[in-house]
Amino acid sequence: MKKVYISIVSHKQEELIKKNFSSFPKKLGKFKIKLSILDNCKNINLRRFCEREKIFYSKNAIPQGFGRNHNNMFKLLSPYNNDIFIVCNPDIIIQPTQLKGLLENFIKSGVDIMAPRSYLDIKSGFLDYPDRYFPYLLNFFISILIGKRLHYGSNLEQEYPEWISGSFMIFKPKVFKELGGFDEKYHMYCEDIDICYRAKERGYKIKLDKSHYIIHDSRMHSRKLFSKNIWWHIRSAFRFSFKTGRVIGLKVAK
Repeated sequence: MKKVYISIVSHKQEELIKKNFSSFPKKLGKFKIKLSILDNCKNINLRRFCEREKIFYSKNAIPQGFGRNHNNMFKLLSPYNNDIFIVCNPDIIIQPTQLKGLLENFIKSGVDIMAPRSYLDIKSGFLDYPDRYFPYLLNFFISILIGKRLHYGSNLEQEYPEWISGSFMIFKPKVFKELGGFDEKYHMYCEDIDICYRAKERGYKIKLDKSHYIIHDSRMHSRKLFSKNIWWHIRSAFRFSFKTGRVIGLKVAK
């Protein structure tokens, strides 16, 4: 039976985790599912929930950023190369049948990193920008000013986008390890773009599975002007742009 480790980091999101992951199956066909929660804020009720649900639980002495948290979880879980490692947000809703099919497709496809179709609103069919292109610095600032991300496409769903969202990323453990995990110098935002950029440079394949879906109940904190999240986003944008040399230019997706 293949083990699947799902890494979730909680930032005072106990109620959201309870809502989305209560009674989550421990087995799906040939897959053994190991939900794993890293508590960034030492919530006693979250720990008790994990104990009741038999979910792996760990906590931080002090809060850490997105990348460091998931890197630490990877080290704690120590998945073998033939296992599967998933980075998942607390605000993700995924049906067990969708997860099972997604995992089967991940194995069949032979790709290194994969994501499912992601809906922001499944009733209206509004997708969470599946067509993603590596941005330049100017892209980030235009995104903030006009509220439109020019480096995102027209929701036509490219099967092989340049990068996929960190809200739900499926990795071969060997690939995550060889990439050194997420760059921990980002506190929050752009870690997903960065790790996909490094993966592409090394020839790894990234795929969008259009036949299976999740619902991303996103709070869009990074779009609220004058919030701490927007400043984290700006700082990360500078880091990615200067690190990769994508400073001068503008990527306008089709």
